[in-house]
Amino acid sequence: MKISLDDLLRPIQAELNSFQHHFEDSLKSHVFLINQVMKYVIAQKGKKMRPMLLLLAAKLNGECSDQTYAVATLVEVLHTATLVHDDVVDEAETRRGLPSINSIWRNKISVLIGDYLFSKALVKMVALKHPEMLNLLASTADKLVTGEIDQIDRARSDTMTEDAYYAMIEDKTASLLATGCRLGAMTTTDDEQAWDALYEYGRNFGIAFQIKDDLFDFEGREASVGKPIGLDVKHNMVTLPIIHALQQAGKSEERVFKRMIKKGSDSAIKKYVLEFIKKYGGLEYTKQRLQDYSDRAKASLQIFPDSPVKHSMIQFIDFNIQREK
Repeated sequence: MKISLDDLLRPIQAELNSFQHHFEDSLKSHVFLINQVMKYVIAQKGKKMRPMLLLLAAKLNGECSDQTYAVATLVEVLHTATLVHDDVVDEAETRRGLPSINSIWRNKISVLIGDYLFSKALVKMVALKHPEMLNLLASTADKLVTGEIDQIDRARSDTMTEDAYYAMIEDKTASLLATGCRLGAMTTTDDEQAWDALYEYGRNFGIAFQIKDDLFDFEGREASVGKPIGLDVKHNMVTLPIIHALQQAGKSEERVFKRMIKKGSDSAIKKYVLEFIKKYGGLEYTKQRLQDYSDRAKASLQIFPDSPVKHSMIQFIDFNIQREK
C-alpha cells in the first residue's frame, strides 16, 4: 500500500505550520539581495525531512515548545547551507527540479549565501544557551563538512570501500538526522535513554535515506528526482551499487570499468555502468542494505509505547523505501 506523506504528518501538522513560520522568519535580512535569494529558497519547498522527524521525536515524548521550533529551524538552516555549497561543488544546474541558486546567481553569490546561512545557524546555536545541545550541533557541523570532503577525496584517490562508504554517509547525511531526532527529544524529556534511542533512529534512518538517494542515480527519473540522472557517476562519486559490483568483478573488468568512467562519453558511461551493476547484483544488494538499516531504525523505537506519533515514525521508514524522489 502506498504511504501518503500527508497521513504521516497528521500528528504534527500544527507544529509544522509553526516551524515554517519560525524558519521563514529566521532567513530575513536587511540586505535586499539576501532576501531575494531567501524567497527563492523558501519557494523551492524541499522535503523538510529533518525538521519533520525532529518534531515527531519531540512529540513522541511531550509537547513541542519554542525551544523545539528553535532547534528545528537551526537544523534546517544548517542543512540548507550545505545544499547551497554542494550545488556549487557539484556544478549542479538544478535543485528539486528548479534552477539551482548557483545557476541563477553564480558561484560567488551562492558561496556567500551558504556562508550567510551558516552564520545564521551559528547565531542560533549560541542563542540556545544549552551547552550539551551546542556541543552536539558543533560536532555535527564538523561531520557534515568532513563527510563531504572525504567523499571527494576518496573519489579522486579511488579508495572508496563499503566500510568507508557507510562512514562517509553517516557523517554527511545521517549525522544531522540523528542529531535532529536527539535534539527534538531533548526539548520535551530529560530521559537520556529516549535521547539515545531517537539518535539511533535518526542515524539508521539517515543511512537508509542516503542509500535510497543513491539508488535514484540508477533507477530514478530526472523529472521526479529533480537532478540529472547519472550525476554521481559522471562526477566519479562511487556509491554502494558500484562498490558492490566492483567487489564482485575481477581485476581485469575493474580496470575496464575505471577506464570507461574516465574516458567515456556521458551516455556511454550511463549505459555501461547500469549494465555493469546489474550484471553483478549491485542494485539487489543495495536494496537489501536499505532494508537492513530500515529495520534497525524501526527497532530503536521499541522502547516507546504505541501512539499515533510512533506509528508515523515507523511509517516514515517505509515511506523512504517507497519514495520516488
